[in-house]
Amino acid sequence: MMPASAAITYFKSAEALGRSHLQNDIAPDCFDDNASYGAPNFWGIPGTRPYMRLLRNMTQLYIQMHEWDLAVKQNIEILRLCESDNMGQRAWMAPLLLHVGRPADALYFCQQWLSDWSSSDELPKGIKFKAPFKKPLTKAEIERMSKYVDLQMIHSATLSAFMLYGDVELSRQYLHIAVQYPHVLIKVIGKFKERMNGDTHPVRLHNGVEDARDHLWLAQDLWSKDDVWNWVKSDAVVTAAVLRPCSDPTCRRLEEQAAQWQKCSGCKEEWYCSRACQKSHWPSHKEICKRKQEEYRDRQRV
Repeated sequence: MMPASAAITYFKSAEALGRSHLQNDIAPDCFDDNASYGAPNFWGIPGTRPYMRLLRNMTQLYIQMHEWDLAVKQNIEILRLCESDNMGQRAWMAPLLLHVGRPADALYFCQQWLSDWSSSDELPKGIKFKAPFKKPLTKAEIERMSKYVDLQMIHSATLSAFMLYGDVELSRQYLHIAVQYPHVLIKVIGKFKERMNGDTHPVRLHNGVEDARDHLWLAQDLWSKDDVWNWVKSDAVVTAAVLRPCSDPTCRRLEEQAAQWQKCSGCKEEWYCSRACQKSHWPSHKEICKRKQEEYRDRQRV
């Protein structure tokens, strides 16, 4: 495998060539803000897509090198060039900002993307940073976010709000929306370390385990800070959501701590307090388990 320093040198050379090519092929000012043909609408120009994927790969390499400032700069550039964010780079933005000590910018970014922007003609302007709001969410906002939640963005908002404001009502509101999808906080509370590389496979279930893994790839170190971890661990709503009952209908014994039960090695969606319970449940679970495994393999083959 090529050393990271050599890979960055290669990427920088390729980026310079790509930029020159696009300026010649599209327009000399295509990289300027509000270009007549170019930024911030790069995705609408098919010829820009290899260049955009190169920028994403550079960002990922900077992350792996823990060059957080460079990763932030590169990711902002991606979102500047393509505000519709067809590659989903917005999911990386807030954790990267938190790694460089910018919780206010991280929270503002999340709040822009968690707003009801789909009913507007304009896309969120998250990288034009301003002061975030601290006021609690309204009942209507909580209901909307809970119904149309973005797993990665709501967890990033939770982290950002707590790191900026501490244990305030807004932080708790974000936390209680986030734990509706407990994949992340189960691993946070259980201190299970996620793998170190991003899962960039495009075929995934919305708000599924792949999204949870990607968030933890970037943010688990932030969740593991003592003040953050203690805050999450002590929240009664979180505790009620992350403790799972045994999946055997004849048992249903509740965990005493997060991730205490062993999950089914096949579908990874059922949990058992003992081998006896897993064996008891297998006849009714068998067909569902095999179908879910096949669905997962189908997604990986796409």
